[in-house]
Amino acid sequence: MLLNTLRKNISFIIFLGCSMMYSQRFGANGGLMMKVEITLGNQNQWLKLGIFSFGTLNYGDMSVESGISFASYPFLKRHTVKTQGLAYSYEFFALGGIGKNDNLLGSSLSEINTTILFNSKEKSGFNGIGFGFSKEYLPKILKSYGLRRGALLMRFSNANHSIHVAFYNDFKIGWFHGAGTDYGVTGTLNIGFTRIQNDNTIHQFGIGIDLFTARPDYSLSPRNPINSDDGRKNVWYTLPPLKELFYGNVYAFATYQENNFSVHSKLGINSQKAGAYIQNILHDGLGLNPRFPWQVETRDKMYIEVSANTFIKKITND
Repeated sequence: MLLNTLRKNISFIIFLGCSMMYSQRFGANGGLMMKVEITLGNQNQWLKLGIFSFGTLNYGDMSVESGISFASYPFLKRHTVKTQGLAYSYEFFALGGIGKNDNLLGSSLSEINTTILFNSKEKSGFNGIGFGFSKEYLPKILKSYGLRRGALLMRFSNANHSIHVAFYNDFKIGWFHGAGTDYGVTGTLNIGFTRIQNDNTIHQFGIGIDLFTARPDYSLSPRNPINSDDGRKNVWYTLPPLKELFYGNVYAFATYQENNFSVHSKLGINSQKAGAYIQNILHDGLGLNPRFPWQVETRDKMYIEVSANTFIKKITND
């Protein structure tokens, strides 16, 4: 199913490019990057090897941007769980919009890929919207949490500046191609600003929210008293062995990239109360009951994560 969707998306982009080529001249930009990343934090610790490919096709003031990535990483900690293992992941995205779009490729994806392809000499902008999806394969105790998530992506750039909005979720509707599971990393919202400082340096900063919930136990009636507003709301029971695996991260992030290395950091709080508040609004307001048993009496904790990357890249401009 996923491979068919991926093939359809790639075929569409190739068809669009060929149509442009035969109607009149079109422009193409792109790049390929291979990266090594180490991440340390109180929720995730891994060493990641990845390959990322980004490209654009433009015709006049219209442009399509697309990309695909594959990564493999051994980890010591994932989603706050201390366990060793080897994970794999892949991502695909495509945006369409107005503008030549020959710069800041990948800057709408700071949640997935924190390294950006840019050229300070290119001054054209891009205002686009698109969709994507990602899939993670996790081992052992976390296997059932290796889910597919859909993404809604927006990017608005002008010369050396870019603003992006990225929303990730596991629900499935139309082009939003999540797994429809409603657990694990159920939702992420990421809003960021990117600025090219000079020929070799780029800065990015913004804010983000991550929600993670344990797997519900559908064999039991949703009568859990936790987070039920004194019994007025239905709440799921959850499955072992990770029955109380919940976190709601609210954080600021920043990226510094220069030449062939970058550093990406996140700092904020892990708040059960904030996570429950955000998800309860969605579940109650949209009629997606029951709720999840967030541990709302738990004290907030600090959330911190730092990733250091080294990479090689090849950029084309035709």
